[in-house]
Amino acid sequence: MTRPLPSGGQERPAGTRPLTSRRERVKVARKWAYLVSSTTYLPLSHDQIERELLGLLDRLLEAVAGDQPATESAAEVGAELVRLHCVGKTSLQCTVDVLAAALLTPTDSRSADRLPERVARLLGALASGYVEAIRSATVEQRDTSDQALLNAVRESQREWRASEAQLDEIFLVSPSGIAVTGPDGRLVRTNPALHRILDRASSEVAGGNLFEFVHETDRQLMRDGYRDLRDGKIDRLRSRPRFTTKDGDLFQATLTASLLRGSQGYVTIVTDDAELTLLQNQLRHQLLHDMLTGLPNRQFFSTHLEHVLHLPNPATLYHVDLDGFSLVTDGLGRKAGDSLLRIAAERLRSVVAGENAMVARFESDKFGILIENSASTPDVLTMIERINETLSEPVYIDGKGLAVTAGFGVVEDLPRNVEPAELLRSADLAMRRAKRKGPGRWERYDPVWDVHARESIGLVATMPGAWENGELGIGYEPLVRLADGEIAGAEARLRWEHPELGLLPRERYLELAERTALIGALGAWLVKRGWTDKTAGGGADMPLLIPLTPNQLADPRLTGAIRGILDSAAPTPDRLWLGLPAGALPAAGHELVDNARVLAALGIGLVLLDFGVTPGELALLEDLPVHAVRLDSRLVWRAVDEDSIALAGARDMIALVRRAGITVLAGDLETSTQARWWQRAGVELGMGPLFTGDEGPVTDIGSLIGGGRAGPIQGR
Repeated sequence: MTRPLPSGGQERPAGTRPLTSRRERVKVARKWAYLVSSTTYLPLSHDQIERELLGLLDRLLEAVAGDQPATESAAEVGAELVRLHCVGKTSLQCTVDVLAAALLTPTDSRSADRLPERVARLLGALASGYVEAIRSATVEQRDTSDQALLNAVRESQREWRASEAQLDEIFLVSPSGIAVTGPDGRLVRTNPALHRILDRASSEVAGGNLFEFVHETDRQLMRDGYRDLRDGKIDRLRSRPRFTTKDGDLFQATLTASLLRGSQGYVTIVTDDAELTLLQNQLRHQLLHDMLTGLPNRQFFSTHLEHVLHLPNPATLYHVDLDGFSLVTDGLGRKAGDSLLRIAAERLRSVVAGENAMVARFESDKFGILIENSASTPDVLTMIERINETLSEPVYIDGKGLAVTAGFGVVEDLPRNVEPAELLRSADLAMRRAKRKGPGRWERYDPVWDVHARESIGLVATMPGAWENGELGIGYEPLVRLADGEIAGAEARLRWEHPELGLLPRERYLELAERTALIGALGAWLVKRGWTDKTAGGGADMPLLIPLTPNQLADPRLTGAIRGILDSAAPTPDRLWLGLPAGALPAAGHELVDNARVLAALGIGLVLLDFGVTPGELALLEDLPVHAVRLDSRLVWRAVDEDSIALAGARDMIALVRRAGITVLAGDLETSTQARWWQRAGVELGMGPLFTGDEGPVTDIGSLIGGGRAGPIQGR
């Protein structure tokens, strides 16, 4: 049966990434609109800006998804931003930051091929279109001014003597070079701006020929243009010839010329393009560098990495993640965090200053280092020790001494047949493995672990589609009375029957899925589906245990699902048992405990899972109306060790719990010996492979309803 996705009713095809949904695209467009609006005044409402930027985002997504990046479309998007007046000092930088993060998320394995290069090409085209649109707008404004100047010059020529003073004023104050020439190009009159542009004194220009200052390769083209003006073929000449300075240097300028009516001469306006070129260079630098630290950004780094992969020398890639950076920003504010990032960037650069290396900032507190190894390059361990030693030296910001260390993911001897995006991903996975071990740690790229991690992450990414396609279901495992082997209830667990990999073990995907928003919706669905199956199978009086993860317990939809069950069909709410992670409740603070109290107030039974003998877990028995506890599997497996101190404590704990009227369960029972030992220790209910065999949980709860014996599987 097809299941509705929890994302507001929107349906997404199996295997897609979230950016393909309209909701995610709207979120990106909203963020884009907010950032751009903070850089300049936009003569539109916020809703209009969001709608416009959403349309531009869709065009870029289509461009990056094609077989060949549609750079023309990206350039049109850049021009459209200028039309929308997104021309603040940092508008393009904000646009690049937002779009780089959005477009670098591949929608499928095919689109991930050379994705950084494709995105960099599109963003380069966008910036080019942006700059060209600014230039065109500037030119249009300049043309308007130039036309006014030309009109003034024509009028002055007709009334030369009467308006000579006015023409002189225009000549003197105009930032553009102005020249009145004869039909052969001889300079009749010039202004100071033209002298400055040509890098010559007025005496060196006076009496000369305009064409002499044009580079020889462009002279004939200029002469042809002026002849067309004279012959009436064109009304105005517009060109970008190269001029020669006094020292022989070349520079390009914009030239506009018109025929002086009533004479055989011309009026010419020359504007130096140096300022526009400088602006283009600044925009290009912003496109490829991080604005806060000045380091290359991920796009620049990826392009450089691709270049290095074609070189013969070995190279090493480091993915660097600062430890505890969020403590600085949360405790001291973003300003202190930004200062620390700038200092960390300088220190990383200083450590590799003697190497042929590039240091880049990816995002937040993550950096990349690429070193082209030489005979003197330190080994990886030495390099990491130097970096952490340098980073950990205290620096004082606003009078407070701060220091950080970093975790590292390292890829050595970069393989030449792997795409840069894949190498960066491998380094990132290794870094995450290192971060799980603690601060200041590092890990090398491990191909075996890397493949396993990618497969697991990929599985979690496809869970929404699997849920919609009906691959996710429920498996039921019997709860057995250890005293007589009778089935006393059932436990419902999430079951994933993958079309290619078969039945997947829960530990392969459940821990990763806990980090996604989907896990909460799955909890509410699991309760509804499990109770519906139990009721339909005739097991109204049989307890059904449904274990929950911390995020499922925190999800507000869970309470609504349970209220719906109780309002519609559940005369015995105490037959619904919800399993709560005992270890997570004390660590999570009051929120999860308060949610558990709300659920208990509805009349359902609370079961503490993986219950041990820690003071925090024992305190939960007083804080919550607990119906039952299920022992930690690590205790269950020790049942064959009669001398275990932990088991001795477990016996005393079981006696204490039972005196409080709380039922005790043992899960993951594998042998009859374990079952008998725990039954003698006071455990009432058991479950595990001992009762399910190799087949595991069943999909039809009706086979468990009605009791019957589920005694130990023979031979165990």
